Amino acid sequence: MKNFIIFTLFLIAVPGSVWGQKRGISLERALELALENNYEYNAYKLKYEQSKALRPTALSIEKTNFFLAYDSNNMAENEHPLNVLGVEQSFSFPTVYAARYKVADAEISLAEKELESRKVLLFKDVTEAYYEIQYHMNRLMHYNHLDSIYAQFTANVQQRYDSEEIGKLDLINAKAKHQHIQMAGQDITYDTRVAYRKLRMLLNTDTLIVVPFQSLTELPVSDPVLEQVPGMQYMEQETALKKSMLKVEKHNLLPDISLSYAVGSNRFPNAQRYPGYEVGISLPLFFGAQKARIKAGRYDVAIAEKLRESYRNELSLKILELYSEISKFREHLDYYYTTGKELGQEIEMSAQEEYSNGEIDYLTFVESIENATHIKLEYLETLFEYNKKVLELKYLVLED
Repeated sequence: MKNFIIFTLFLIAVPGSVWGQKRGISLERALELALENNYEYNAYKLKYEQSKALRPTALSIEKTNFFLAYDSNNMAENEHPLNVLGVEQSFSFPTVYAARYKVADAEISLAEKELESRKVLLFKDVTEAYYEIQYHMNRLMHYNHLDSIYAQFTANVQQRYDSEEIGKLDLINAKAKHQHIQMAGQDITYDTRVAYRKLRMLLNTDTLIVVPFQSLTELPVSDPVLEQVPGMQYMEQETALKKSMLKVEKHNLLPDISLSYAVGSNRFPNAQRYPGYEVGISLPLFFGAQKARIKAGRYDVAIAEKLRESYRNELSLKILELYSEISKFREHLDYYYTTGKELGQEIEMSAQEEYSNGEIDYLTFVESIENATHIKLEYLETLFEYNKKVLELKYLVLED
């Protein structure tokens, strides 16, 4: 079992029958690969680029109208009808285009904030998957240690059984306990493979990756500033966008401007060229529909503001909950550092020594080792959960 676990720690990163050059990957490099290769993040990156590409559409001018007119009543000085060739162009009021550009810029900023939120979420998922692998590897190393203890214990029980000091039931129970430890180690191996699959999916890379073994340590607790959280910035920008869109609807009440130029002539003797100009405005005499759009736009702004404040409240509550969870796990960790660690080591050492000297029986030995194991595994689980909450606080985001 010992060789199996050590071999597993080295090979759990290898999926199926895929073999190749292996190398340890740092968390920093894993995050870089995620930014380069993750499909979802790069989709939002393209969405951001798309919003920038759409900015010139703010200066959207209607198609130019070219016309050729003939009217037999429109006579020139040579007493022949004129053929009139002209061009006509309509424009929105100039302030409308300025307002549209502000909307386009707000949409670009919104897409940028959304991309930043997705980056935070991606970093959180990658970091959690990375540390989950190290958590399982730490558990495997502990079960490797337990396997050595139970292997020695089972051999001792076998000797005592051979010398008829104990019965067959004690030997069977000892072997069953040893096999239970081995099976638990294999279960953790499968859990580690699942964590590796999750990490590979996030990194979306064909490169064979191996997370190096490191003892679990506490991650530093951050102090998030609410207004700097990407999700909060996204909600603020969405409100700004709705306000910009409302201004566009208000500016649409302003008159449109039309310009036209035409030249009339004919092909008969003494023909001349007769230029003509026309400037006009289009007034919204029937503006009920536009007023309805403005009213709806005000509702959009109000909705965005309510959702922003709701998000702020949820985010504030989330921060308080995370601090509470971190404090709870902090107490458990402090117990382990001050009492539990030393107590577990003493229980394990005393159990092995006293059982070897015949001072305790089989059941007391097993119970003692299980108590020591529980202390160690509970510490690893608590530390893992503590770090998860610290990461949630660092990469603060409210998922849908």
